[in-house]
Amino acid sequence: MKLTRVQTFKDVHKGFFSPGGKRVALLDQTFVDIIETATTRKLFRLAPDNATLLGISFSPNEQSIAIAYRVESSTIKVSIWDVASRKEKLTLPVDDDDWRRDVDDLSFSPDGRLLASNIGGIARLWNVATGKEERRFPPPKELNDAEAERALLSPNGETLAVYFSHAVVLWNLNSGHTRVLHTELYRDWRFSSDSKLLVLTVLSQKGAPTEHSATEIWNVATGQREKVIEVPREWRGAYTVSFAPDSKLLAIGGFRKFGVFSVESGELLVSETHHRGGLFEDSELPSQLNRVEFSPDGKMLLTSGDDKTVQLWRLDL
Repeated sequence: MKLTRVQTFKDVHKGFFSPGGKRVALLDQTFVDIIETATTRKLFRLAPDNATLLGISFSPNEQSIAIAYRVESSTIKVSIWDVASRKEKLTLPVDDDDWRRDVDDLSFSPDGRLLASNIGGIARLWNVATGKEERRFPPPKELNDAEAERALLSPNGETLAVYFSHAVVLWNLNSGHTRVLHTELYRDWRFSSDSKLLVLTVLSQKGAPTEHSATEIWNVATGQREKVIEVPREWRGAYTVSFAPDSKLLAIGGFRKFGVFSVESGELLVSETHHRGGLFEDSELPSQLNRVEFSPDGKMLLTSGDDKTVQLWRLDL
């Protein structure tokens, strides 16, 4: 297995493949550029007024883009943009005034009709056409009145994962059945493309001198933790994760380095350096990776870092 750098995009902090893989969205604090993957040619730019962009998500048909952004000093909003007209179609009628909350997990249902979010500390499904709330998901009794800190819809649209403090709740949207995973989400989480697995970065040995971040893989149907994958010590932890389309490989990003692991064995198959840093630079923040993502065909990988670069890689198996 080999990773080859194809392109480096500077002054952007996150990259996202479109569902078909033919486009890449590059996120800056004030705009998102949509580029053609094959040529890296810029197709167009979306730039909400007076906004600090936090995250985006393409709709399955790529005709809409959901954008989470902060306005003024702390208010967070989510809006839906039309790709053809490059204009904002609607803004969800809820603001979030907690600047500490991550609201950039934005995920569409497979038919593109619904959008999941945790804006306002409540997990909800929104109607993309009308902007109206269709369903909300309160915490189970055992979690008291905890607020929803993250929300993520599975690719098949059948499971909603909601992170409350110290636990992940899985809702089966067809049966209404819930499972509580007693684990603590650290930075990133993703479903596998077949929606059977959920991977999270977690804090291991929390509170101990040996505290570090690792990855846990959970079975969605059983609610059981199937595997823990540790990264090399020099990576200083696991900050971001992504399944390959076949669910057999897992990309993990850490401190400067990232790699591709076997889901079955947990073995590191190949690794590369996203950010090399300066001669005397040892700061954690600019050297951490904040996002990794496989292309839909599994042949490419995007890595994004707090060094304000996004790298596009070719993966040869």
